[in-house]
Amino acid sequence: MGKKISRANNSFLLGTFVLMILLFLTVFLFLMWAFRAFDKDNAARQKGDTFEFILDKSTLDKPMSLYVNDSLIFSGTPSAAITLQINRFADESTLLAVDGETDKVSPIGLPDKSARLLLKRVGDSFTAQPAE
Repeated sequence: MGKKISRANNSFLLGTFVLMILLFLTVFLFLMWAFRAFDKDNAARQKGDTFEFILDKSTLDKPMSLYVNDSLIFSGTPSAAITLQINRFADESTLLAVDGETDKVSPIGLPDKSARLLLKRVGDSFTAQPAE
């Protein structure tokens, strides 16, 4: 009777081992699929588009902050003409120009393609025009 129990235990252990290997293979394949999809998404986002922001003379000697999609790209008081260049990191982007004295936010929609924008201050708000 002891050998019958031993064969049952061996069969159970072999079945458990096979199921464990199938589980590991399934998890491995899922992870490979997920990472491959993530790489394709990143490749699509990195289009090579760049934005160039040129601060006009009206922005000099006044505190300001510039954000692109809630990411700070500049904060301070420019004393000379500054050109900021960033790469596109999202399909839809918005430039948020914040006046440092009044904390007024001026949202400026960014175009779909690479662009050079001239940033001007009008009172306590900002405007952007294509630079030449």
